[in-house]
Amino acid sequence: MAIRAKQVSRVIIGGEWFSVELGTFEVVEMAFTDESGELAHEPLDIHAYTFLTPNNDRYYGPLSAITLIKLADI
Repeated sequence: MAIRAKQVSRVIIGGEWFSVELGTFEVVEMAFTDESGELAHEPLDIHAYTFLTPNNDRYYGPLSAITLIKLADI
């Protein structure tokens, strides 16, 4: 199944719905960096999400934490 990331409008994380600003949902590799931007650890091999809410709050977390995705009809 293919999910169009740019159409993600809401997600459930930890049992709570979060609104996603359309076009901001991305799947990335999770990594933490130090103050100079260098990796602070060995590769984690974990896929993560990032998105903005309509209030411009940015969220990050492991992709496995999302239990439901709602797509916008566009």
